[in-house]
Amino acid sequence: MKKLFTLVLTILTSVSLALAIHVYTSWKIMEDDYVIRFKTDKANGTMKGLEGQILFDEQNLDKSNIKVSVDVNTIATGIWLKNNHAKAKSFFDSESYPKIYFSSTHFQKSGSGYIVEGDLKIKDTTKRIQIPFSFHSNQNKGEFSGSFQINRTDYGLLKNGVGELVNIDIKLPVSQ
Repeated sequence: MKKLFTLVLTILTSVSLALAIHVYTSWKIMEDDYVIRFKTDKANGTMKGLEGQILFDEQNLDKSNIKVSVDVNTIATGIWLKNNHAKAKSFFDSESYPKIYFSSTHFQKSGSGYIVEGDLKIKDTTKRIQIPFSFHSNQNKGEFSGSFQINRTDYGLLKNGVGELVNIDIKLPVSQ
């Protein structure tokens, strides 16, 4: 009887571990390979310093979760003066708010891709946004690609002459 109990317990433990591994597929950001581009009517550039946790499983979107941040001090427009203006107290205020945060709240399938809904926090303002994206994987590597738009004035980023709407493109290679 004791051997049967041990066998059943071992099988249940193995099945539970297998399901846990399947449900929580953790992806690591490939630090040197990702691209975050932004573009307005009068300014464009990139940002780096992306870090955080990505749990994504195409078969179990309810268990998927993304919590990431981007370092505001990495803004690069190609023009030193624009970079400094963007980081200044009158715009991003990178000294008080050094990071931009995104935290997912919901994933859904949409056509051949997905939509992640979540909270985008810039400075002291948090807004719920949706980001359509695609995900392609090949064994233990994958890539997230998405594009979305925000209105910078919604986040207190007030500056004349740089364009109100910001288009953001993300290409994020990941590995397990």
